[in-house]
Amino acid sequence: MTDATLLVLASTLSTGLILGAIFALVAAGVTIVYGCVWLPNASNGQFFLLAALAAWSLAGAGWSSAAAIIGVLFMGIALSLVIEWVLVRRLYDVPERNVAYFVVTLGLTQIMSGIFAMSWGLWSDQFTLPPLVDGITMIGPFPMTNNRIVVLAIALGVLAVLFAALRYHPYGRALRAVFQNREAAALRGVNVRAIYRLSFLLGSSIIFLGGMLFALAYSFDLTVAWTMSVTAFAIMIVGGPGSVLGALVVGMVFGFTQAIVSIFASPTAATFSYLLAMLAMLLFRPSGLFNR
Repeated sequence: MTDATLLVLASTLSTGLILGAIFALVAAGVTIVYGCVWLPNASNGQFFLLAALAAWSLAGAGWSSAAAIIGVLFMGIALSLVIEWVLVRRLYDVPERNVAYFVVTLGLTQIMSGIFAMSWGLWSDQFTLPPLVDGITMIGPFPMTNNRIVVLAIALGVLAVLFAALRYHPYGRALRAVFQNREAAALRGVNVRAIYRLSFLLGSSIIFLGGMLFALAYSFDLTVAWTMSVTAFAIMIVGGPGSVLGALVVGMVFGFTQAIVSIFASPTAATFSYLLAMLAMLLFRPSGLFNR
């Protein structure tokens, strides 16, 4: 195998892993909220973009990238608490509340999109965060920045902790009980409304983190919000609503699909190639690969 072939394979592998891990992380946040609260958050892509832009702004004000990430995570938690208190909890008992939630969050999407265009959109058309760490590591003939290695490690680490917490922690078991049967969970003493609130906070925080990790690994513009919104929903549908494992598996498939098509075909084709992968998987499992 020639060095050129190894270079292409290593580039595909690294890009697929990083994109897949970030896709999976964001989709896990979306699927936790939908599976538990029954909230199809149409504004998840705008949350993703808001986190990236906020971290970029703090970095531009002199904060280190690490400090900016921590600061934005706290900001995201506070914002999620406000949204849950003002909007989300008021619809908990509404019949067919998933439709109401979708309409409300779609309106929130349009408002946030307009704010971004009238603020950050006037400052620049491309954004990126300064790296967390400098330097390059050689993987065979392929140079990979240490910053992207750290991004990949953080994304996979958070996914591993999330998967373990949902399986073994009392909160995780309560959340999975609400996933499966809300009425039975309430009869067993689970505070369903508290689980709704915590799930919204957890899912939103994960989406915020995904946005900042993407900003560390790649440059981005304002259109990334719409791309990520569609991607996260597609991963949730294919993986199965409420399944973090499904988000991980399908996120990786989508990441590698986009990386392979981008390298061997064109970046333009890569932007919709994962949707073709989604359609192919749904032909075999219309209810989702890991439907709960």
